[in-house]
Amino acid sequence: MLKHCPLALALLALAACGDDKKPAGNPNDGDDAGEETTVDAARPDSGRPTDATTPPRDADEPNVPEDSGTPPADTGTPDSGLPPITCDASKAPTVPALKLEAVPGVGSLDKLVFAAQPPGSSDWYLVQQTGQVRVLSNGALKAGNFLDVSSEIQLSNIGDDERGLLGLAFAPDYATSGKLYVMMTPTRGGNANRDSLIEYTRTGETAGMPKDIVRLPASESNHNGGNMVFDADGLMYVGTGDGGGACNNNGESGGAQDPKSLFGKILRLDLKNAAGNYAAAGNPFTAPAGDPRVLHYGLRNPYRFGLDRRTGDLYIGDVGQDDFEEVDFAPADAKGLNFGWPTYEGTQMGTCGNKPLNPGSTATPPIVHIPRKSGQFADYKSVIGSAPYRGSAIAGLQGVLLFGDYVGARYQALVQCGDDTSAVTIFLRERNANMPNVPGFTRAAGVSAITSLVAIVQGSDDELYLVANRNTLLKVVPGT
Repeated sequence: MLKHCPLALALLALAACGDDKKPAGNPNDGDDAGEETTVDAARPDSGRPTDATTPPRDADEPNVPEDSGTPPADTGTPDSGLPPITCDASKAPTVPALKLEAVPGVGSLDKLVFAAQPPGSSDWYLVQQTGQVRVLSNGALKAGNFLDVSSEIQLSNIGDDERGLLGLAFAPDYATSGKLYVMMTPTRGGNANRDSLIEYTRTGETAGMPKDIVRLPASESNHNGGNMVFDADGLMYVGTGDGGGACNNNGESGGAQDPKSLFGKILRLDLKNAAGNYAAAGNPFTAPAGDPRVLHYGLRNPYRFGLDRRTGDLYIGDVGQDDFEEVDFAPADAKGLNFGWPTYEGTQMGTCGNKPLNPGSTATPPIVHIPRKSGQFADYKSVIGSAPYRGSAIAGLQGVLLFGDYVGARYQALVQCGDDTSAVTIFLRERNANMPNVPGFTRAAGVSAITSLVAIVQGSDDELYLVANRNTLLKVVPGT
């Protein structure tokens, strides 16, 4: 959408300001995208640069610098009995040959936006933006819907409507408790634009009755967040958008920069042990200075993010507005990080004019800053984050973070070692014979070309899966 275009009414805003060339469900209202052809994968020790610093590279060449000779770092591991994690951020990772295979039985589901597996289960729960959750078991879709909230979902017929049923997560003890959680924008309560985290308890073959966990105040029709993850201690991390509108212009006082507001945040909740509002013990804010559910702030729309299952670190894909996409990093022990929006977009200050930081805070710069107005990332619209690969099937990919864009043709990979971020390796969503030196996905027989990427998820097998084209689920496997 055109920058700074008001979005008070979803239909009028999308019709007047929308880019009708974008696929449905785009979690971004920025119209264009960054100004340069560089990728800044450096995370400065202090302060925040005003521009990208990594020299531009030829779009046809992989971003793999020479080995600096620096030995790999041992980052340790939680008390899991697993061997220590070692990583090397002195050079861009080598992306091995990768192939995409269709997960059998999915078929073509309308407006598929997410997929998740209960812990230890091989079943897939497939989330449709229109309000349905279908169960894929033993290679076939079960009859009927596990969950159907379509009567509570208000979507316009404009392709970029960001509302609806957006994400799903299972409690770590789902096998016994039956508890699962969804993020959605229900019409229940008389308003279609209240982003909500809702708990269900499984009853037989359906989701059971809803229970509100978090309901944000009424806001604009976009920037709805939608992602939730659990850590090893059973705490839930929830991403919320800034309330919508250009430059955080949602009428909420302070918005993303205000710790008292739930907009533009990562929330950390204890759903089993905390009374009242479920704020997890150890969160950085207490009333009245801030909402005790808030862990990190200063985000625009953390639509898709991931948690490293080995370290507990967060990798947050934050969708940009006009110029930049970014990936933010929050170590497991970090609290109260301010990622800068709307004072900063990526590493750039001033996109939104005079928008001050929360008094007394310092902006934490992104580990990746992606200019998207020209050059090789000019097709970027909305960054899709994930978590580092911790599977075993793909040799050479362990510890590597893969991330992409909703419609961009180039995906990226990096390694994070403590505070050190590697250079970025660029690879293609479709292997190109004219670029033999650039890694990229190949496709198994019957797999259609990817035109949009909605989520990168980890299965219960720790392998990576892509929710693609808003209708299919693909598994990432070793290629040749």
